[in-house]
Amino acid sequence: MKKIFATLLAASLLLIGTQANAQLVPGAGYLYASEKASNSDNAIAHNGFYLGASYNVPIVAGLGVAPGIYVDMLFRGKSSGEGNSSSNYYLAKNYREFAVNVPINVNYKFTFNRNAALMFYAGPTFQVGVISKSTYSGELNVFGVKLIEGSETINYYDKDSAGSLARNRFNMSVGGGIGFQAGDLLFTVGYDRSLLNYAKSDNYTTSRNYIKAGINFAF
Repeated sequence: MKKIFATLLAASLLLIGTQANAQLVPGAGYLYASEKASNSDNAIAHNGFYLGASYNVPIVAGLGVAPGIYVDMLFRGKSSGEGNSSSNYYLAKNYREFAVNVPINVNYKFTFNRNAALMFYAGPTFQVGVISKSTYSGELNVFGVKLIEGSETINYYDKDSAGSLARNRFNMSVGGGIGFQAGDLLFTVGYDRSLLNYAKSDNYTTSRNYIKAGINFAF
């Protein structure tokens, strides 16, 4: 996986360096991820955002290839509590994830006029996880006195910390999307599906579906 990632990244940089008509396309948007483990019937939803840029290299007519680099941030929070004026407890879990993605998309653009175009794209995305952590916190109060308070953070990239919940840093997904360009603005909606197991376990597998919608600037 690491060798494939390095080879494709080097090839993309070489392609960019040989094209004078390449177009820088920075952008940002909303990111949704639905995660499903093979040993569970329920999917876990994450919300967040992404930002970065691609470099569209024209090949022929409306056909092009666009390597890029983006950062993703995903979050998920859950809390619960119960009690009355004399005693109560509160528990919370906050998950956060930061990853670097390198998509290499092939695209085709249908140009209607000078200021409007419709684009379709598809290709693989290579992902390197940087942060994947959950912080658990809680407290117990009795008659207004805080008896117990504490928190613990689990690092899912550290097997000693996460145990059977440990995750792999490297993954790969494949997907595609559609974009509409109006002047210098490019609006995109896309979908990706992970190909590799996120879980570092032999007992179950974990996969993800991504949906994203963003605004890009085609300079």
